[in-house]
Amino acid sequence: MGQLSTEKDLIQKAAQGDTTAFGEIVKKYQNLVFATALQITRDPMGAQDVTQDAFISAFQALKDLRSENSFLPWLRKITRNFALSWRRERNRVASLEEAGVLRSSFSAPQVEIEDEQRETEAFRNEIGKAVASLSDSLRFPILLCYLNGISTAEAARFLDIKEGTLRKRLHDAKKKLRQKVVKMAEKTVQEFRLPPGFARRCICGCKWARLKKKQKGGDKMAKKGGCGCGCADVSSGKKEKPKPKKEQNK
Repeated sequence: MGQLSTEKDLIQKAAQGDTTAFGEIVKKYQNLVFATALQITRDPMGAQDVTQDAFISAFQALKDLRSENSFLPWLRKITRNFALSWRRERNRVASLEEAGVLRSSFSAPQVEIEDEQRETEAFRNEIGKAVASLSDSLRFPILLCYLNGISTAEAARFLDIKEGTLRKRLHDAKKKLRQKVVKMAEKTVQEFRLPPGFARRCICGCKWARLKKKQKGGDKMAKKGGCGCGCADVSSGKKEKPKPKKEQNK
């Protein structure tokens, strides 16, 4: 109950423009939003962009949210809309390139095909290593029955063991392989994690979007300092004090 109350307080404060409160919301839900975006875009970098855009859009529209209890479904809907828009735009650009309307120095579809081929080859190599790591008593039945398509009865007769024994070895081999494949999948999925400081970057974007909306000449201010995502403290209006002439002449 206390956690739910705290979340409602954060949402209410964020709706009033409190970026620190919204930062806590971003940290709590960034992985859920990223997973939603990644499921649709199937592109880690695209999913990162979608995640940031979704949070910035949510921050700007948070004051229009009718109930704090509907925040999560509302955020998921925003994410889905941005992700679907990203995918449509990518498909549109790909179609134009294939039609020859857009010219580029490389063929994007061909690059994607080559990437998929390399990934498939790397996966095959990893599976080969996993199979090779099995003991002889487990590896041979796998090779016979799954790679060469020999029936369990023929394989058992060939190995001079009972068919029940062969099935047991196949079961044990598949169990070990599943464990290895799961570890491979975990390692791969970890590569798709959001980078450290992602929440801070989102908050920078929220501040910058709000500043550009309130102030004219926001773009000029961005050119003077900051990373371009709004992390420069331009809202304070502070300017760097000029150095004394003696120091300037050094």
